[in-house]
Amino acid sequence: MLLVLPLASYGQVEDAMEQWLLDDGEENMAADWHDRLAELTDNPANINDTTHLAQIPFMTPFRIQALKNYIRLYGELLSVKELRYVPGFDSSTLALIAPLVKAAPCTRKESWRIWQGHHSLTTGIGGTVEQAQGYSNGRYEGDNLRALLCYSYNYHNKVQLRLTADKDPTEAWGKGNYYGYHLMLNDIGPVEKLIVGRYNLRFGQGVTLWTGLRPFDITGTTPARFGTGVRQAGAFNEEDYQEGIAATVNLWRRLHLSGFASQTDGERLLGGHAEWRGNNHVIGLTVTHSALGDSLAPRDYVYNQNAFRGTSLLNAGIDGTWQHGRTLIYGEAAMSNNGKPAATAGVDLSISDKNRLSANFRYYHPQYHNLHSSGYSLGNTQGEQGVRLDAQSQLPLNLHGLLSLDLYRFTSLRYANYRPSSGAWLRAQLEQQFGGHLHATARYSYRQKERNIPNYDSILYTGEQTFRHQLQAEAKATLGAWQLSARAMWACFDADQSDTQYGRLVMGTARYTQPKWQANASLAWFRTDGYYARFYVSESNIQYAWTMPMLYGHGMRGCLLLRYTPSRNLAIAAKYALSYYPGQESIGSGDAQTEGPYRQTWHLQIRWKF
Repeated sequence: MLLVLPLASYGQVEDAMEQWLLDDGEENMAADWHDRLAELTDNPANINDTTHLAQIPFMTPFRIQALKNYIRLYGELLSVKELRYVPGFDSSTLALIAPLVKAAPCTRKESWRIWQGHHSLTTGIGGTVEQAQGYSNGRYEGDNLRALLCYSYNYHNKVQLRLTADKDPTEAWGKGNYYGYHLMLNDIGPVEKLIVGRYNLRFGQGVTLWTGLRPFDITGTTPARFGTGVRQAGAFNEEDYQEGIAATVNLWRRLHLSGFASQTDGERLLGGHAEWRGNNHVIGLTVTHSALGDSLAPRDYVYNQNAFRGTSLLNAGIDGTWQHGRTLIYGEAAMSNNGKPAATAGVDLSISDKNRLSANFRYYHPQYHNLHSSGYSLGNTQGEQGVRLDAQSQLPLNLHGLLSLDLYRFTSLRYANYRPSSGAWLRAQLEQQFGGHLHATARYSYRQKERNIPNYDSILYTGEQTFRHQLQAEAKATLGAWQLSARAMWACFDADQSDTQYGRLVMGTARYTQPKWQANASLAWFRTDGYYARFYVSESNIQYAWTMPMLYGHGMRGCLLLRYTPSRNLAIAAKYALSYYPGQESIGSGDAQTEGPYRQTWHLQIRWKF
């Protein structure tokens, strides 16, 4: 639970999530991100440790370099508040970063007292009130409850142990449930990191190897990535992780070597990464080999003619970043064992703290095969070409503007698009701060892409252009312990040969915080003409139960979240949410269908630190 994270900062993170999930709603990545924030609130990163600044969220390369220069000139920071004197750390950035970091001496040596570490135990349960048809007809093996248990131990961020167990709805107790663990050692002699158990691998720009959390994409910012190397997997992320052993060692001052061996879901992954870290540049080399227990043989559909087939796959890539002053140049080029390439590169120019320009280019060959590639793209790192331009600017009347434009094309066939296609994604945002208590934001998104129109009289497919517009206006007010916000959203989906769909949404939220009590409440009314005019909105939740509801049709959605911390070591959280669709006799379809116009969910969670 993000109990020690101020609600104002938490709200800003939710807003960033919504900007990222504007069209697609990738909830698994959102859950992984919140897991990372929760980890840092329990064990804040040391802002004076300049070797690990890239692992702190919201730290751009310019802020990292500015902080390094500040420490070089004036010495280590004595307080997190001192960040306000570092170029690039404005009040909004400081509000986001402050709860996640601490200012402590880096040279202090402590005797090891492993028994003095910090323990925490989190347990929770939740479910739906209404029963879906799958439970009554026997199609679902288990009940509708979700139960979790997480034990973690941390000794000064040097030793970390985590054990997790998770039972999802529809699963039977003790059968098909998720169990995870990791033991991690940090910064012990030449060993920067050693993990046994479940972990993720994030190197370079992700073209050669990147698993787990992808950096979320905020309008106007560079899509450059800063790989954090070997990292522990999210507590309850049940996909896209590795399991085995991985380590990073520093053999010489600037040379860092990583190696890993993993066995997951019938795949054996072996490989390594070598990285040279200079004063203003980083160069990395990654090599991976995947061996599958059974031959991968996807069915011969039209759209997957370029899919990988076989039992063995070798990938290699080189990545680099170079920073000079306020200019950042980055890129990565990779190749699979069939000789097909994939590459991305970009440049970012920070003219000032609030004025910047960036450009990104990408080329992924249709037959570039990689089971663990996650470079920046609007599809995947196969058969895509594109260019993205971003800008931030301080405008007259104290307006701050953000702009992103992505022009792309898919050079090969894809699912639901049986011909080469192209598209565009434009996003713009204006925001203004009125004094210290009122903040207003206006956002616009335009997305154009192609899709199939099935012709049921033949086996041929024709395509059509689709267009989606979305407008959002929001105002937030901070009044003492209260933070209030009001939001209005409008969407329009149109296509060459399909009916136009419109969507409207009005939403209000209230957050209240006291030393022991925290409360979040929200209520949304929405009406859409169909699925393609849907909305995604963030919703406060307990830890490990991230929610990004998709709203379409006609109805209302409300939720209430309460957090109570009677002592420093005990925290209790509860959430209730209600979706109401007036006039409907049922919600959902198939086995997931529930009777009546209501659907209610609830969650309870207790956390004990000792």
